[in-house]
Amino acid sequence: MSQLEGHLPSADWVAQDLEQMLRECDALIESHEEQLRRLRESIAELEAELEHARSNRDEASRVLETLRTAVREGQHLRATRTQSPSPHLRVVPDSGNPPMPPADSETGAPEATQLPPGNPVVLIGGARSVIIMKVISTDGQREWSARAVTEALGEPAEAVRRNRCVLDNLCKRGVLAKSERPKREGNGKSVFYRLAAPWQAA
Repeated sequence: MSQLEGHLPSADWVAQDLEQMLRECDALIESHEEQLRRLRESIAELEAELEHARSNRDEASRVLETLRTAVREGQHLRATRTQSPSPHLRVVPDSGNPPMPPADSETGAPEATQLPPGNPVVLIGGARSVIIMKVISTDGQREWSARAVTEALGEPAEAVRRNRCVLDNLCKRGVLAKSERPKREGNGKSVFYRLAAPWQAA
């Protein structure tokens, strides 16, 4: 709205100008309030994510301390066991490949491995192998599945495959026996592991 030069604005013009100013202020206030609401929602989401991260960190610290404790216990057992060789002990390497017997000095052919009668004690190395053997040893007559071992360890289902690999390697060492049975429902087989020989942490 324009006004004639040299004349004071009329009351009607001033009122309309103030109404326009009010509308602009209301729009600005509404825009800022919307931005403030979104910022508060973002802050709430960030706080929730921060709390979740702190919870995960605390859980990871607890699990790590448990593992460290198990390692220290294994080291203590290894340090306190007798250092004299026992005729009933045989060491099986972690790789799962059987050691090559010593070659005959004359023919170069491997000599027959002489084992003591009965099941010798198997020395088990590796923190995870020792932990899994401790679980299975709680019930040596039971047939354990990889899932049952994982649940006994309190680990998530994602760890079943890793634990199954360790169990298969322990079977190769002769400390566990492996058996398979058809599943009751559907195709495939169920695999179970049972204690087959006395063992000791290396």
